[in-house]
Amino acid sequence: MRWKLVGELTKVNLLYANPQMIEKKRNKEAETGKPSKVSAYKSVLGQNLLMFVIFFFLFFVTMSIGINYADYPGLFTINVLVFLMMSFLQSFLIVYNLFYESKDLEYYLPLPFKSSEIFAAKLSVLALMISPYLVPVLGLFVLLGLSTENSYVLSLLGAVVMFLLLMAILVLVSFLLVHFMTSLAVFRKNKNVVSAVLYTVSSIGMIVAVLFITNNPLGADTTLPGQLIPDSKAIPFIESFYTLLVYPSQFEGWLGLAGWLLVLIVLSGIVYKWVVPNFYGKQKDSAENETQEQTEQPFQNKRQVISGRVKNAKPESVNRILWKYNAGLIQDGTLIMQFISSKILFPVLLLGPTLWGGLDLSSIPLDYWGVFFFGGFIYAFLTLNSISIVGVIISLDRENFLYMKSLPFSMKRYLKQKLWFAYAVELIIPFVLGVIFMVLIKLPILLGLLLLLGLVIGTYALCLFYFVRDHKKLYIDWQNLTELFNRGGGNFIQVISIMGSIFIGVILVALLSFLVTALPPIGRLAVSVLAVLVPIAVSASVIKWYNKQFWPQFKE
Repeated sequence: MRWKLVGELTKVNLLYANPQMIEKKRNKEAETGKPSKVSAYKSVLGQNLLMFVIFFFLFFVTMSIGINYADYPGLFTINVLVFLMMSFLQSFLIVYNLFYESKDLEYYLPLPFKSSEIFAAKLSVLALMISPYLVPVLGLFVLLGLSTENSYVLSLLGAVVMFLLLMAILVLVSFLLVHFMTSLAVFRKNKNVVSAVLYTVSSIGMIVAVLFITNNPLGADTTLPGQLIPDSKAIPFIESFYTLLVYPSQFEGWLGLAGWLLVLIVLSGIVYKWVVPNFYGKQKDSAENETQEQTEQPFQNKRQVISGRVKNAKPESVNRILWKYNAGLIQDGTLIMQFISSKILFPVLLLGPTLWGGLDLSSIPLDYWGVFFFGGFIYAFLTLNSISIVGVIISLDRENFLYMKSLPFSMKRYLKQKLWFAYAVELIIPFVLGVIFMVLIKLPILLGLLLLLGLVIGTYALCLFYFVRDHKKLYIDWQNLTELFNRGGGNFIQVISIMGSIFIGVILVALLSFLVTALPPIGRLAVSVLAVLVPIAVSASVIKWYNKQFWPQFKE
């Protein structure tokens, strides 16, 4: 393998995975008239490394508050497993987009690259893109190592080595599963349906597994020395990492490490012997088949979904046609997986253990009515972001959007139909989960209705914001959804905004709860009224602003 060429291919793939960042860099250079001293690929690499460092220290500080993981082997192994499963979900999506949804193969076909070189370059970029999602595991390893009396240098070195081992195994497992999925004949014939089913099943399976583990009935009934509360039972195989960092002289830890190394060797052998030799040819055939299908079914046929039938149809028929058309746009495995993650996975992982722990709020005072309304409003921020369906619904049209603009058809009506469709899709699952949450914790009906009302209002205001953002940053030439998701700053800005929303939202809800508990009746009423009026005023201002600044630009 020619490693120099692999390095150059890796640079190209870094740029390809972050096109919006490169475009932003070039626009800045054009404005200043001076070329940047830092090359484009180094900018992308630096951004990813910065995100890795920030996330490491963020999780390191968060997870280190009040917990000595050396005293809780069960908690340590459960946390490692949860973060591994969440990282696997993200890596599964990244592998599928980077290796199989990417359209860059046509640029490599005329060039003298080996299949193994293309594969190695993509694998390197894949590891870089996955590492920020897996960084909490490194934080756990470092925290555990520093909580012992062993050498700090050896503990840190061991933590890094074990982190790299897990990341390599995670990458290989994700790639093999995606490769196997795309090799199935049923997948090639029903790509979107099979992707959606597999992603949904994997998400549900992960949720069930995590809930089962976090509510493991086999946990200890009594506390051990150093423990403030009983610990759960340690998970076998993952426990070997705990043993190595806390008791490095014990044979069981090294035996477990040997098992992990054996898994890595076996996976590497399978990929090298059976996957890599066929990867280039398989991708070439796939590209040729896709080109042939596009030739046999020209783009004009796709336009028939909304053109012609829309021009002279009755209003109710037009609405039905547009809803079916928009429903077809979101039938993509990656988009569905992102939707499931934000709407189901994270809320269940955060609230599931509490709900299964028997939380009962049937006797909570009605003084908290403002807190629950505000909590529902904040919940919308936890489930909506720039990579939600509403944040890409216009760009999903691709060239169809330009075609619709050329038709004698109201663009305002067309876009409002898109907005209402996306709003309904974004709202339905959080609303259902909210109802389930009310029933499980026996929440009084009034408080529950206020929670749902806050969710409805907050979701609409955010949907409108991200819908307008999608139009402002309209991008119809995207080649895969990862490229589309990376608009406006890339993964770094997106993840920081999501984490910031969660952090600030939880603090605000906790602060309101404290004030309602501590203040006298008149103070409680004032806090509750503000907790309701402020979100409503913010939402009304957003709607009024866009009614004046956004919608008038479109013809009726």
